[in-house]
Amino acid sequence: MNAGEEAATLTSSFGLDDTIAAELRSIGAVFDDAVLQRSRALYAERKDLSLPPGGERADDVAYGEHPRQVLDICMPGQQGRPILLFVPGGGFTGGDKSFYAHVPAFFARRGWLAAAMNYRLAPDFTWPSGAADVARALDWLSDNAARHGGDASRICVLAQSAGATHASTALFDPALRPRCHASIRKAVLMSGFYRMSADKPAKGALAYFGSDAARYAERSPLASVAASALPVLLALAEFDPPFLVSSTLAMAQALTERDRVCPPLAWLRGHNHVSPVLGLGGAGDRLGLLESA
Repeated sequence: MNAGEEAATLTSSFGLDDTIAAELRSIGAVFDDAVLQRSRALYAERKDLSLPPGGERADDVAYGEHPRQVLDICMPGQQGRPILLFVPGGGFTGGDKSFYAHVPAFFARRGWLAAAMNYRLAPDFTWPSGAADVARALDWLSDNAARHGGDASRICVLAQSAGATHASTALFDPALRPRCHASIRKAVLMSGFYRMSADKPAKGALAYFGSDAARYAERSPLASVAASALPVLLALAEFDPPFLVSSTLAMAQALTERDRVCPPLAWLRGHNHVSPVLGLGGAGDRLGLLESA
């Protein structure tokens, strides 16, 4: 840059307007409950819950016996559509699909049979309960695809944060895979936690993975990457906390070693840990178009 030129600024390629971009940049690469609440507030009035003509929505559909084993399902009003399951985050001990009611609606508008799930939470339910719930939800969607307009031979998974941990465990670990595993075409894993360590573990991760550090390696999704050939797209936000960045880059390395080519990796400029999914399908959003391609 020549002397006297204005400093270059990064602008988002993924649907951030100036107000939200400035707020997220002011917060920076940190994430806690206060940041979560601030981020949700930025998108509170921006969510599009509309469905396509003929589309229907069914909330809290049970895929298991526990109260947390429920799905919100958006049907596109057509038959034989591909299926998408969204697995939200929540730090292993919290979170709820209700915060992301717009996600299955967006995919239904794009022609998918789409569902967002809840799963059992730590500390009451520890490893591998989250992965087991993802597998169970996928099998439920596969088994009930036809009556909701879905094609059980075409299933994709979109998962974020702790949801990406549970989804990748269920999809990679042969002992935890759903019965419909052969019908799963790809996974999009956003800002996930794939490598549990005894080095200052987050409280929620410790509650889920347990206190026995000798088991952390085998319980981490990275341990099972080589056992699956499933195509994966990884996503990171510019303002993800550093430990999640290093975790995702470790997953990218493991996938590269598995496939002998680098996996697709989306770097979400200007976003923080939750803003990509909070803004999915909103005005100017490009990430949703990438994920639904």
